[in-house]
Amino acid sequence: MSVKTPASPDILSLIVAQKLPWDSRAAIDFSEAIDWTFFGGALRDTPCQTITAEEEAFLHQNTLSALKTLASMGLTNISMPELLETLLPIPADPSFPKQALGLQLVLDQAPRELLDGPLDDRWVYGYFGELSVELAQQLQALPADQSPHSWARWKDDVSLDYFVWVRLWFMAPIVHHEALAHQAIALTEELRVLVESDCGGSVRDPYRDLPDEARWDLYGFPRMLKARQGPPKGDDGKSSVAAGCFWICALLDVHYPILEKYGRYPYRNSVLGRASTLEEESWLQKAVFFKPSAPEVVKRIREDVEARRWSPIGAEL
Repeated sequence: MSVKTPASPDILSLIVAQKLPWDSRAAIDFSEAIDWTFFGGALRDTPCQTITAEEEAFLHQNTLSALKTLASMGLTNISMPELLETLLPIPADPSFPKQALGLQLVLDQAPRELLDGPLDDRWVYGYFGELSVELAQQLQALPADQSPHSWARWKDDVSLDYFVWVRLWFMAPIVHHEALAHQAIALTEELRVLVESDCGGSVRDPYRDLPDEARWDLYGFPRMLKARQGPPKGDDGKSSVAAGCFWICALLDVHYPILEKYGRYPYRNSVLGRASTLEEESWLQKAVFFKPSAPEVVKRIREDVEARRWSPIGAEL
């Protein structure tokens, strides 16, 4: 496999700066950061280092080009070890954690933000979702001292507040994948234990003490998104790293009961060419959050899946 994509070190660093725009050593108001990240709110009070409009345009153009290059290759023709060797420094290099995070964001987050054609959701979940989780598993398989998502690799350069966001984006592909629910739960537990330990045992994640029907609510994920309410705030009107981390872990954990019940995310069925069961249809109606795909989109994707073809990124109906 010959890997020639525009995913250069500059691009990987820029996408990290775009998705984690906060001062890497400062405290972060998680209420504001969560509102901006998940609900499209504004960045106001937290110290930030946002990229320029020119850098944003450069990142958009080159990342989209990289995605199209990878899409043209076909999943079976992409070797993840070779992709890592080509695009990233060696794991022992000090720049490896940040560059690995950048590549993870290119594969997991960039498709969700840049691919907006009527048929492109299939690419997001059925193609780049698979590449992204393969990368995540390759990174997890590295020896502990080479792991790019360990606190030990970051703690001398960033605050714990910033690291929580690092871990979120490293965990996201696992949470997004339909076959790795138990692994996702283990990762969120690892993160909350780190934050609880950093607080000297004086703070405990309150979600631990919720009754099972609340903590593992089958409708918890759409309910949290619809509520648009982040973590609790302190007397200063801001949310601490502990409150923010626990809220993020709860948001990730409530993906689990959906997979435990159905073995897949029902809201992806239409864009992956799958037929929903009656139970899944009932869940989708009660969730009242996920916008259904247009009938002509569903029909075209199903035809593509049955024919084992992919309409090009950005293709019109």
